[in-house]
Amino acid sequence: MDPEEILAQIRETERTMVREMVNQVKNPILGIQQPSVAMYGRTDILEGYWRLLSDCQYDIEEGLRLLKAACDWHLVVRPRMKELIPKVYTEKPGLFSLRQIGFDGDGRPVLYHCFAQDQATVSDWTVDAILTHVVQIIENAGRCSRHKEGEERGMTMKLIIDCSGFTSAPFKSYDHINKLHQTLMLLYPNVLDCVAIVNYSHEARVIWSGISDVMDDSLQAKIKFTPLKELDEHIAPVSHDLLSWLTVEIEENRNGDLSPRQLAFWKAPTGSGHDPRGANKFVADFITKKASPHGFENHPGIVYGN
Repeated sequence: MDPEEILAQIRETERTMVREMVNQVKNPILGIQQPSVAMYGRTDILEGYWRLLSDCQYDIEEGLRLLKAACDWHLVVRPRMKELIPKVYTEKPGLFSLRQIGFDGDGRPVLYHCFAQDQATVSDWTVDAILTHVVQIIENAGRCSRHKEGEERGMTMKLIIDCSGFTSAPFKSYDHINKLHQTLMLLYPNVLDCVAIVNYSHEARVIWSGISDVMDDSLQAKIKFTPLKELDEHIAPVSHDLLSWLTVEIEENRNGDLSPRQLAFWKAPTGSGHDPRGANKFVADFITKKASPHGFENHPGIVYGN
């Protein structure tokens, strides 16, 4: 049977059950009005369920089991993570550099991570620490995900991984990677539109070839080792503002010997010039404003480390 026909059949029969489970993660814990914002971005309340269903070949019972597990995680684990963020990032605002830096031409959030900017030690690269950071970034990206016309949309995003200063610390074991992958796929299924890896070394490609086995085929198909001259094609459509920012940022971080401005990527630059926090329009609309749209908070170092 065609997946669309299956969805048409279950949309009414399962709607009440799904709504009851998703409604468990409403305001008192996460501090937001729509549970789907926390879990899957600014989408229909059932969006997460449909995404999970596609991941389990439209097995209804398995989809409901996965959704309940995701709800339980947001009820029990996420509040503990949120409590840790202010303390951790006040003390070490540059712990992990993954951050949103703008939008593509269709309004999808674009994230950027550079190993050379991470100030995490080997002991900092734990599953819980990485999850805490990634969840914070994804959820806030979901709050501002938008069409270029300003309409709400199902959340997908683009990720650029800059391997300058590459370290193998995040990939300390297959179990480590597998747990990260499984948790993120449960919480945010099919959230990535594409992943571009730039400034990669031979070591990075070797490690990737080892860990790719724990990732599902759909995710592997979205990841591409991308020469800089092809970056605009891989992440298209992309605005001139964002592409200009990426060109400068990647070049500034290329040799791993970063300037003080690039090391302190969560801070506004002194004077004029390149701002490592993100593209100009994004910084103006979402970082420098006292009241950002939809309660958006960017990189926790920006929030707690300035």
